[in-house]
Amino acid sequence: MYFKSVKSFLLILGLVLLPVLSSAQARVTARLDSTYVILGMPTTIHLEASVPEGQTIEFPHLDSRGIVAWDDTAAFLLEWADLPRVDTLAVQNGTLTLRQELEVFPFDSASLLIPAFRFVYQGDTLRTNELALKVIQPFDSLEVDPEKFFDIKDVLTPEIVIWDYVEWILWPLLAIALGVAAWYGWRYYRRRRRHQPVVVKPKKIVPPNVIALQALDNLQEKHLWQNGKPKQFHTELTDILRVYIEGRFSVPAMEKTSDEILDELYELNESQHSSLNNLHQILSLADLVKFAKYEPLADENQLSFMNAKMFVTQTAAPEPTDGTKPEDEGGETPAHSNEPQVNQ
Repeated sequence: MYFKSVKSFLLILGLVLLPVLSSAQARVTARLDSTYVILGMPTTIHLEASVPEGQTIEFPHLDSRGIVAWDDTAAFLLEWADLPRVDTLAVQNGTLTLRQELEVFPFDSASLLIPAFRFVYQGDTLRTNELALKVIQPFDSLEVDPEKFFDIKDVLTPEIVIWDYVEWILWPLLAIALGVAAWYGWRYYRRRRRHQPVVVKPKKIVPPNVIALQALDNLQEKHLWQNGKPKQFHTELTDILRVYIEGRFSVPAMEKTSDEILDELYELNESQHSSLNNLHQILSLADLVKFAKYEPLADENQLSFMNAKMFVTQTAAPEPTDGTKPEDEGGETPAHSNEPQVNQ
């Protein structure tokens, strides 16, 4: 019975002393940089908490406006200079030391008492020491000698400095001079450009027969009818001749049928029947191949090609000998003549 009572007593004593012992392991302090500060100058409050490593402690909840301090009669607000934060100082011998620096500005001269700050550790509230701060008015001790005060002086006439006015006048004058120079320069440039002759480089005109012969050489290199493409061969061959006829005789051959082309060329000059007969052979065979699906012989394809070159060569306009375009008897150039010219 005796041992049972002692056991119960020790158990109750342990439960009572456990929060005290656990809280004794944590220590919180508060201190100031100085107990004196000049009005309007910042000062820093240092809050420190030491707890066992691995434990946490909750720092005081601070007002967003600042810290409220008291004197004998009223409360004063110490405003924040910067938002406070918690920093870890060191971990030594299993103890974690945390610090929070509170920088504040006092704006009232008084002897202030800063209340204790409250920390929360394992459900218990730990309080720091209170702080005393004296805010000094720097002009309270200023000695003023009334004999050193004088009446307000009269307004003085400012001293004239020529350079101050030159600077304001020089830049506008320089800008005006540059503007006038630019205007005269532009007028001079336009006057010279107006009287300067315009040189136009003459455009080199390639005769239609040269274009046609080059196109025929390119067609020959394709070997279309040799590769089983007679329809494409005759289509390109007649297109080359139609373009040549338009450039040489001013006949819209691309818009006309074969018979219409031959009729109009016959009407232009009946003396070129031999050349036009070659053209008739080319156009007739091409119509059979393109529209009647006629399969021409190799000799027929070769004949059409040779007749095309002969037609272009025989009907080409004569080359000028004096550097000007040749003219016929009527005074018109062969490119716009109403009669085809044959170079026999």
